[in-house]
Amino acid sequence: MKSFDKKLVGFFDDLKDLDPVPLLDMISTIEDRYCDFEYIDEGGLKLIQTCRDLQTGRTVAMASLKNKARDNQKEAFLKEARLTAALQHPNIIPLYDLGLKDKQPWFTMKLVSGTSLEKLISQVKAGESQQAEDLNIRLDIFIKVCDAVAYAHSRGILHLDIKPDNIQISEYGDVLLCDWGLAKVMAAECDEELLECYSFNPKDIDLTLDGLVKGTPCYMAPEQTSLSKSKKGIYTDIFSLGCVLYKILTFEKPFGGSNVAEIMQNTVSGNYRKASEINSDIPPSLEAVCIKAMEVDPEKRYLNVASLQKEILNYRNGFATKAENAPLIKIIKLWLIRHKTLSFAAIIILAISLFTSWFAVNNLKLEKINALQKAEKSELEASKLKLENEFHKKFNKESAPRFFKRAQSAFSSYNFEDALNFVDSAVQLDPALIDAWELKGLLHIIHEQFGAALKSLEKSQSKELLYQLAKDYYLIKKDDTQALSLPDFLQLYQRSLDQKIYYLTGGIAHRKSESSLPIQERIDLCKQVILLHNKKNIDRRFKGSVKMNFHYDSTSKHLDLSNNPWIRTALILQHFPAHSADFSNTGIKNFSCFKKQPLRSLNVSFSAIVGLNSLHNLGLIELNISHTGISNLHKLREMSLGILDLSHSAVRTTHTLKELTTLEKIFIHQGQFSDIEVQELKSKFEVIIKP
Repeated sequence: MKSFDKKLVGFFDDLKDLDPVPLLDMISTIEDRYCDFEYIDEGGLKLIQTCRDLQTGRTVAMASLKNKARDNQKEAFLKEARLTAALQHPNIIPLYDLGLKDKQPWFTMKLVSGTSLEKLISQVKAGESQQAEDLNIRLDIFIKVCDAVAYAHSRGILHLDIKPDNIQISEYGDVLLCDWGLAKVMAAECDEELLECYSFNPKDIDLTLDGLVKGTPCYMAPEQTSLSKSKKGIYTDIFSLGCVLYKILTFEKPFGGSNVAEIMQNTVSGNYRKASEINSDIPPSLEAVCIKAMEVDPEKRYLNVASLQKEILNYRNGFATKAENAPLIKIIKLWLIRHKTLSFAAIIILAISLFTSWFAVNNLKLEKINALQKAEKSELEASKLKLENEFHKKFNKESAPRFFKRAQSAFSSYNFEDALNFVDSAVQLDPALIDAWELKGLLHIIHEQFGAALKSLEKSQSKELLYQLAKDYYLIKKDDTQALSLPDFLQLYQRSLDQKIYYLTGGIAHRKSESSLPIQERIDLCKQVILLHNKKNIDRRFKGSVKMNFHYDSTSKHLDLSNNPWIRTALILQHFPAHSADFSNTGIKNFSCFKKQPLRSLNVSFSAIVGLNSLHNLGLIELNISHTGISNLHKLREMSLGILDLSHSAVRTTHTLKELTTLEKIFIHQGQFSDIEVQELKSKFEVIIKP
């Protein structure tokens, strides 16, 4: 046996003498760097896989977009990657590599072998795990998450989707904050290199819930819902951290409801069960921290993450938290617990002191001295902060025109929320930028915020029409959080038309079309606005009298405006919840009015449309463009049409038709294509020839 062992050792010694393949040669021959892909998880647009990096020899996680991602989705995906790469912190998941393959973006990041805080809490609650059964261990995790968020805020970045699912904990206790897909860059606070990530709000990307919110119900702040007018800021992430702390303490989500709308309403109302009602053993100190962090009013929350984190550390170290406003007796009790060796002596001293007037007088003097010291300290801190802000604004003043240009660009493409964010940054960096104040005032009018519009327009030079309009409507509606009534809105719309403020006309129409309105109120609004906007055409061609065909079936979600030849524009119909629409025999010239409608079937036959460039309803299954001037079908390559009627249209070539692999049936007219072309089409799908 010993002889065999010696021979075996000798065999391995011989192997050691063999020359290995040089790494230089091996790496230089690598063509496909990543291999051995395995599925991990996926979301609405994103796919996560593990793969092996042949250049480094390690296993990593790769994120990529699913098939058929649009360009704006790819842009948002890449900006998320660039933003994550800019955040280098031990509690933020590191990004390793970024690239394109077949025009599809991907990035690789650290593979975390562990679980999410959500799963860990569920396991502890079910008694399946003891890894974080101790509250102090869970608080350690929370403190590390606070470190990551505080660092991101110092770089001028908001996470805006903090929740237990996005907190990964490795088998060895590493804590990583993940998924920066909804992150937002604060223009006035960020570094210069991060400005490239400060872009338009990706409204065309499926990152929102029912088109109303960005974030996760139960963990989002009130200002992230459509029910609040407050802007998102550092306090938004603090609210979400408060919700995570609530889950750590109670093992329950803070806000409940039978549907998303009810959850959002409870969030905005601050309607949730106190932590102590779920578990009476939860320390009052931590419950008070939750309540303060989850205040509905952002100004009542913690000023920054460091303040919230300090409260948790105070509790961990045996101190009272500021949030609970602890009485003197509790402060003394905590002191005694922290200094057990001195407890007996302290009790004796306290007992003697309580029975002497000297203690009372001395205590008052001490409180007065402390108050004066605190006041002096607060004054010094305020002065320091003021100097820092003035230096910061002066340093970034030259960036203001860039943000103003971005605001103008966003406004021209009807991205009003982005435009308002950009112009806010512009005037914050340079309050002397007069044109920016005027654009800001216009945007507030479009948002029906007339009080804010007046304040902005007072600082601009051009005050005549817009200033008078804002002033008049401020008398009608002084609350900027409320919307105009339908009659008042129509009056505002008519006034913008009469005074030829067409950029305002289009602005308020686009903005109103994005609002969440009951269907009957939306129908009434659309009817009136369409009549107002087409009044000149009606007066000129139809002598001021027309009968409007407008019918919507809420069951089938079919919208019928056919046989209205006087309709030339109907932008107010954007975002209308129609699944099918009939606009045949109308005067519309493009597809702009159908933007953001969830259409599956559309009929624009006998209309004035001559091109498909403005068609953005990529979910269409059936399209009728017969008797139109449309000739180029290239746009249809982006869609998955099943039925297409192009009879008596200007289409005279079959090249694009042959590339539409999802087509099942087309309608053409006699002689539209050659017999050979018709036979080729019939070999691919059903062809119906009209006379």
